[in-house]
Amino acid sequence: MPLKAILFDVDNTLLDFSRFKRESAIAAAKAMRKAGVKESEKKLYELIFKIYDEKGIEYQNTFQDLLARYNLGANLHEHAKEAAIVAYQKKKYSLVKPRQNVIRTLTSLRKRFKLGIVTDAPREKAWQRLVLSGLDHFFEVVVTLDDTNEFKPSKKPFLLALSRLGVKPEEALFVGDNPERDILGARKAGIKSCFAKYGCIDYTPERDVADFTLNKFEDVLKVLEGLD
Repeated sequence: MPLKAILFDVDNTLLDFSRFKRESAIAAAKAMRKAGVKESEKKLYELIFKIYDEKGIEYQNTFQDLLARYNLGANLHEHAKEAAIVAYQKKKYSLVKPRQNVIRTLTSLRKRFKLGIVTDAPREKAWQRLVLSGLDHFFEVVVTLDDTNEFKPSKKPFLLALSRLGVKPEEALFVGDNPERDILGARKAGIKSCFAKYGCIDYTPERDVADFTLNKFEDVLKVLEGLD
């Protein structure tokens, strides 16, 4: 059956999410320190990621929770929190850009296929990243966490995207960087998968269980040539 649609994860697949999270957290830590928090930048950075580990990478009250650990007083607490938010956002806006050759490759793909997004990010954050990176006009469908309230590897987000595109699982391909969420979720939905190895954190060969492997984003074009 001919391929009709390609679905993509966003973070670490289309964008270098890990880099902007890391560098934005560094900027926030420096801003809190500059505002007057008596703690090292290294420790503040570590605490930011400790909260992410505990409450999720998309958690929205990270700086509020971090600063609550210190007896700062109302003025310094608010000063440090807002300084961290502004520094984080400024750094994020400068770093949220598509990976190399993503725009060129997507431009080629959308001439032949329906394109969609399946992401665990909340709707607002997903769209912010697509707009900031200039990728917001490439996709006919964007399925976020808010659409199903289920994280990958649940098959529901994948099947919802296929339904909205009007294609069957065997007519689609999915591209994602996380074997346990992206690749397993696509498999559960009956969709062939491409493992974006270049974006995988802590890659090991045994984690690569996809139908195809991409060393760089544009390798998806070679996969499609093989399928043709």
